[in-house]
Amino acid sequence: MPRDALKAKILLLGDGAVGKTSLIRRFVVDQYSDNYITTIGTKISKKDVILGRPPHEIDVVMQIWDVLGQKGYGGVHETAVKGAQGVLLVYDLTQEDTRRSMEEYWMPMVWRLAGRVPMVLVGNKSDLLEGRVHAHEYLYYLSQKFAAPSLMTSAKTGDRVDEAFRTLAERVVPTSRTQAPRLELVTPPQEPVDRLIRVADKIMTDFCYQMGGVETGMPIVKRQFERSGVDVRAPSEETLRAVIDRLAEVERDFKTTSEIETNRQRRTRWLGGDELD
Repeated sequence: MPRDALKAKILLLGDGAVGKTSLIRRFVVDQYSDNYITTIGTKISKKDVILGRPPHEIDVVMQIWDVLGQKGYGGVHETAVKGAQGVLLVYDLTQEDTRRSMEEYWMPMVWRLAGRVPMVLVGNKSDLLEGRVHAHEYLYYLSQKFAAPSLMTSAKTGDRVDEAFRTLAERVVPTSRTQAPRLELVTPPQEPVDRLIRVADKIMTDFCYQMGGVETGMPIVKRQFERSGVDVRAPSEETLRAVIDRLAEVERDFKTTSEIETNRQRRTRWLGGDELD
């Protein structure tokens, strides 16, 4: 048995539909589905990876965070990124805009909130490439530019998926007891965020705060968002009102009537545009 155990918070970051959830599912349970399901908030999975050889094996318990890829959910993203010890930055090899987004949006966010933590660059969906030469060369360029390992993967076939996660685990081990330096970055101008996306973000983070943290609160948020029919890519006022009501019902199990009504009124005011800025 391994003599040492290390718990590591690992993130998968990248735009929606690049295959983050599929990569995690392939790695954790070795399964794949063509059905696309939008991640709501964050979802946490776990898997042990044993590194090294006897008698110096290390058991790395990877706590893998699948993070919503929709931009505009700043509260959700900030909560997820803080405390990360390693990141798989994922883009779609067939969609150039997702590669730019990785460099211009997701990577600076990590550096600002978590610091220069170990990262691995992953170009996913290699099974859809007709030719790999250009994609491979560009991924090599990114690897040199950011001093990070890079791999082309396919969640569908499983090609190099295990290798990507194990490579990150190997980089996390020697840095696990050190604080990564953060970069004082100037936040680049962002496109205007839809008001209802901002409301959905605040509802998610507010409920998780009330529950004492993301790990406790987010599974409940996910379930109630799904039951209310909220599309996190384009939420409607009607579905957000429904989720506010459902979360109030959940709170009946652990809050007073006064606290529940205060929470409901605060979240409803956000729908009217109050306290968003």
